[in-house]
Amino acid sequence: MTMILLGMLLAAASVEVSGLVYACGDDQVRELTIGSNGTTESWRWTAKAAADLPLDYRDGLLGHIDECKPVENGRAILVTASTGGAVLIDRTTGRVRFRARVPMAHSAALLPGGLVAVALSIDPAGDRLDLYDIRRSEQVIQSLPLPSGHGAVWDARRRRLFALSHDLVQAFRLDRGAAGPRLVESARWSLPGRHDGHDLSAAPDGGYYLTTDDGVWRFDPDRGGFAPYAPLNPSRQVKAVSAVEDRVAWVQAEGSWWARGFTVMRRDGSDRRHVPVPDLHLYKVRWVR
Repeated sequence: MTMILLGMLLAAASVEVSGLVYACGDDQVRELTIGSNGTTESWRWTAKAAADLPLDYRDGLLGHIDECKPVENGRAILVTASTGGAVLIDRTTGRVRFRARVPMAHSAALLPGGLVAVALSIDPAGDRLDLYDIRRSEQVIQSLPLPSGHGAVWDARRRRLFALSHDLVQAFRLDRGAAGPRLVESARWSLPGRHDGHDLSAAPDGGYYLTTDDGVWRFDPDRGGFAPYAPLNPSRQVKAVSAVEDRVAWVQAEGSWWARGFTVMRRDGSDRRHVPVPDLHLYKVRWVR
């Protein structure tokens, strides 16, 4: 009985990190299933082949996709591109439900009531946070300053939008008045380390993962504090961190701003496994489940 129990424990301990992720780069979003026998591609969306998009989106505005965030319980994907486009894609049909021209877009969040907030990075027409209604593509409701905007996450429990810029994390409440919806800043925190905020993502425990130029951090909005995330701090040029349950996936740049694969591991840094993504300048990866 002891030997059987030991065998069961060893087998459980050796189970590899697995699940479903979106990986994005160039003009593509790929859905990958990670299992014990390897990784398989189960779905792909390519901007160039999206017949329901205007030509400039297909030929350039979505040329360097840098965000592929599952929303609506996995029924849709919120996509941004540093080349100037943002779209909301229906996962089942691949149909584009919303689009916007957004210079140097780096991330976006879906807010209550069908609103979308897009973080724009360094560009003469960027460095801002734009608010849209998905029922009215390309019509900006509000623009706020966000220098080197790189992150946007809606926190349903706290009812706040958290936005990441070069030096700050800012919290915004969503007000709905006679003039329409508006984002109003309610708090801000200076980034740790060498600043240069790059990615912001929700953690299963209600906090956040945040990457800067020189490391990965845990951020707790309730305490207003940052703590180094030991498995990835210090680490240079981590472009994305995504976590679900006890699983973490992350991308570290290999050539300039892109990578040829990503790493999955347990939250404590154990069971690391590199997942190659061939023929793609990979920028971000997000767990779906």
